[in-house]
Amino acid sequence: MTGIRPFEIVLLPPLWALTVHTARKARSARATPDAAPARLLAGVVGLITLSVTVGVPAVRRVIDATTGVQSITNVFGHLLGMAAVTCLTGFVRHLSGAPEPRRPWLHRLPLPLAGTALAAAFAAGTRPNGEQHLLTDGSSAAHDAYWAVYLAYVMWGVTSVGLMCLRHRRHAPPGPLRTSLNLLGCGTAAAVAYAVHRCAYLAAQDSGWWIFRDAVVVPTTQALLAAALLLHLAGIAWPALAERRADRASRRRLRTLEPLWRAVCGVVPEVVLPLPEQLRAAPDVLLYRYVIEISDGLLALGPYLGDTDTDADDARERLAAAGLTGHRLDAAAEAVAVRRAVEALAAGRPPLGEPGPAPRGVPGEDPAEALELLAEYYGHPLVRAVARTPLSPRC
Repeated sequence: MTGIRPFEIVLLPPLWALTVHTARKARSARATPDAAPARLLAGVVGLITLSVTVGVPAVRRVIDATTGVQSITNVFGHLLGMAAVTCLTGFVRHLSGAPEPRRPWLHRLPLPLAGTALAAAFAAGTRPNGEQHLLTDGSSAAHDAYWAVYLAYVMWGVTSVGLMCLRHRRHAPPGPLRTSLNLLGCGTAAAVAYAVHRCAYLAAQDSGWWIFRDAVVVPTTQALLAAALLLHLAGIAWPALAERRADRASRRRLRTLEPLWRAVCGVVPEVVLPLPEQLRAAPDVLLYRYVIEISDGLLALGPYLGDTDTDADDARERLAAAGLTGHRLDAAAEAVAVRRAVEALAAGRPPLGEPGPAPRGVPGEDPAEALELLAEYYGHPLVRAVARTPLSPRC
């Protein structure tokens, strides 16, 4: 047997990367309402990672040699897997919004009972050397009891997870939560297939059928186990990945809006809203704040936005001559008016008279998208040049 198998090469890098990430998340969420699900998530990922790691042949040999007990690493790996199933049921309960059990201690009792039974069955049975899997060492009452306890616990846990996902995905809104529940449901199906395959092999390993030969059983088992683990981990990680993607999109939009926000709020600072320190790191909150403050600032600039029809028409003609059309032409023309208003107020010039219409953005789009287009043209060299054109004299 080699030092590490192919399916472990596939699993271990993403597992350890996700373990470090979820551990950091759990540590940073210690004093928040999300502390419990963050701890459960870190527990699921960490326990699965340790279970797969101790199963690596090279690691298993070291542990067996250190303890002096052949195949003791199998017990460690299975106990870690059972603990991960327990954490997974708790995490999915939080994720799906399922009610907490009336007697939480009853849900904690099966793990120590099953763990004790598993260890007792292992101690009572014959133990093969570390290069053999327990299932390939013949059949005995202790051997059958060992696998009956382990597979029953796995079936109980993954079935509970699957039922919660099926029950609550129907009511989950489209988006990351529903996708996460779907992935967890698929992982549950793969885990059930893994357990059923193990049970079938346990019952018929001496039948002589080719389908139960080691050359077929081992890769099938590894494929089902890898599929179950990867699908569960994808379902666990999906909401966080979607949140990070949304945060990156919000930060990108913030970078687009920031020059316009600084320009407008620099001349009308009274529109700037107070923001608690803990919310400053939330990109979606900052984006919402930018949209409100820029919109309020443009309303405050109303008395300086009253360009004459001649000035407005001249600006549009010059912008159109540069190739702008449609919504982009409208946004560029509004950017010219806003730039002139900001410069006039900053220079202390009097208002132009009756307030002009506030920039209305692009019809049919949300306010953030409309302001993004306005901000895109606010700093454009063409808009700067047109805004510097002297205005027509006022009556």
